[in-house]
Amino acid sequence: MSTPLYTNRLVNEKSPYLLQHAHNPVDWYPWGDEAFKAARDTDKPIFLSIGYATCHWCHVMEQESFESLEVAELMNDTFINVKVDREEQPDIDSLYMEFAQAMMSGGAGWPLNVILTPDLTPFFAATYLPSDATRGFLGMKQLVVRIRQIWNDVEERENVVEQAGKIVDIFASHIQSAGTELPTKQVFEEATELLYKTADPIYGGMRGAPKFPIGFQACFLLRNVKKSGDSRALFYVERTLEMMFRGGIYDHLGGGFSRYTVDERWLVPHFEKMLYDNAILARAYLETWQFTRHNFYREVCEEVLGYILRDLTSEKGGFLSAEDADTEGHEGRFYTWSWEEAHIALGPDASLFCSFYGLTPGGNFEGNNIIHMPYNLNEFAAEHHLDPVILTNKLKELRAQLFELREKRPKPNKDDKIIASWNGLTIYTLAEAGRAFNKEAYLDAAENSARFIRDHLWKDGTLSRRWREGEARFDGCLDDYAFMIHGLISLFEADRGCEWLEFAVQLTRVLESDFKAERGAYYLTNGKDPTLILRRCEFYDGAEPSGNAVHAENLIRLYQITGINEYLQGAEDILRASKEHIDMYPPGACYHLMALQRYLDLDAPTIVVSLNDEEQYRQEIANMLAGHFIPHKAVIWRREMDEELRDLVPFSRDLIPIDGKTTLCVCFRDRCLRPTNDISQMWKFIEKL
Repeated sequence: MSTPLYTNRLVNEKSPYLLQHAHNPVDWYPWGDEAFKAARDTDKPIFLSIGYATCHWCHVMEQESFESLEVAELMNDTFINVKVDREEQPDIDSLYMEFAQAMMSGGAGWPLNVILTPDLTPFFAATYLPSDATRGFLGMKQLVVRIRQIWNDVEERENVVEQAGKIVDIFASHIQSAGTELPTKQVFEEATELLYKTADPIYGGMRGAPKFPIGFQACFLLRNVKKSGDSRALFYVERTLEMMFRGGIYDHLGGGFSRYTVDERWLVPHFEKMLYDNAILARAYLETWQFTRHNFYREVCEEVLGYILRDLTSEKGGFLSAEDADTEGHEGRFYTWSWEEAHIALGPDASLFCSFYGLTPGGNFEGNNIIHMPYNLNEFAAEHHLDPVILTNKLKELRAQLFELREKRPKPNKDDKIIASWNGLTIYTLAEAGRAFNKEAYLDAAENSARFIRDHLWKDGTLSRRWREGEARFDGCLDDYAFMIHGLISLFEADRGCEWLEFAVQLTRVLESDFKAERGAYYLTNGKDPTLILRRCEFYDGAEPSGNAVHAENLIRLYQITGINEYLQGAEDILRASKEHIDMYPPGACYHLMALQRYLDLDAPTIVVSLNDEEQYRQEIANMLAGHFIPHKAVIWRREMDEELRDLVPFSRDLIPIDGKTTLCVCFRDRCLRPTNDISQMWKFIEKL
């Protein structure tokens, strides 16, 4: 193996993204004091470049700019160059992304490139920068020359620094952490009406391109349908989930969704697959199955979870972050097929496969074909006079053949770091799906991940964000704590042990002591990093739901389980703080709306199952609960010998088996129904819920 011509400080990092840049001629620093001291000592601005390992345009910019010796010499002479993996340090990414969106009028994305003063104040931002100006993009060479002129001109520098300081002051003055009024249920109607106005009635999702999946928005709409009976919301959810599955954004051979598509038809994705996207989308399909009982949604959910368990699960149990879009220097090469390849692989069955999955001699992506479903299966079967069941089985067989062949291709690189927050989202979905489908393998995988996080990222009362190659690093942010609590509560409710409720309570205490604003919401960080120039609360959802929103739901769930009123008050603090943001743009705060739906549901049930020694009726009750869409329920499995549960859930002490038989008790916020040990009566209780 040849020795690289260039090596910079990133070679000592663990991040796959940073290691991708360790042999650029650019003299990269990781984020930290060494870089900041160098900037001060040399009086140079900082070129901060933020991206992630599976980002297609990050790869393009690296090849065009950061691997160019000419560009690197200009950058090294002008800047102290700093690389950040946004997935390792979301606090830095979100802070400078917010500045960039203001500077660029909302058009920011990744790669994100921000120029800072030595005291870390931003004064310029851009996304993709080719080596030279082209196709309307500013070029790196031209940018560096212009920044050097500004920095070396005393008057221009003073103006830039002054304006940058004003921007920071404006952001600081608008930081909101508390509120006085709770949101009202009227925002549900406002949110849904705004969603309908932007909805694509043909392909689902939001109109236009690029097109991003809706995951937790679908979950919000399902809850709204349940409460309001508005069939439009159900149509929107079902149309979106069907068309996403039929599109090229879905991997029809191996399962799992890509990040987004560049077109409005869900056809052409950037092919990177992210753990968090797939965890969120599997949940959306799971809940839609629970609501509609249409087996299609269960099948998609299980395929997505199958992909995670097969390709994104480490030997130690934690879930890996992502898979790349590129192989052998070409985007999508692993996933696409030529007409000829398909015919050679499938022989006489190729015509059927190509007709159904839209493969043509000319292709739909750089001469090759992205597998997708132009037709609904039943429509296709009717048009071609085929039996739908026989067609389904035949297509399954042909997909398996191509999948086996595809497995022999060079595979996309994996970003194998393990991130606490994304594992929390996945634990939640696996635990809920394990309950719903009665699949112990899902519950085992969820528990293995939780145990990995507790064993490797939880130390001395602090949760780390990232683990890779034996190293746990970076203090967890709000999302890491909140999403893990989210999953742990579901593990507890799935009867996987009181240890997970105890762990959830421990993490909740850390958030309370280190992250919470006085009588308000939660900051993104614990405030211990002096390099962050602002400490903020975030309320709007992005690709992942708002950490504050998820934790508001966590606190309501903990209140339902424990009866401890402080948890409910904490949720109210978050909802009050979020009211202004919810009122300003309700669709941007869909997960807050889900938390609010749960908060306002006075009939949200807490179901206590007090098992007798033989655990009579346990599976029957579990199946009853799993078979219904009861999104605001909390479930407690009680055993007489479980002293830890009695300490965590004091009110459960008196809910003992009646006459030695397994007993079910349903409680609400203000009352409990009469307990019953009669299985038919239990069924009636659950049916009413």
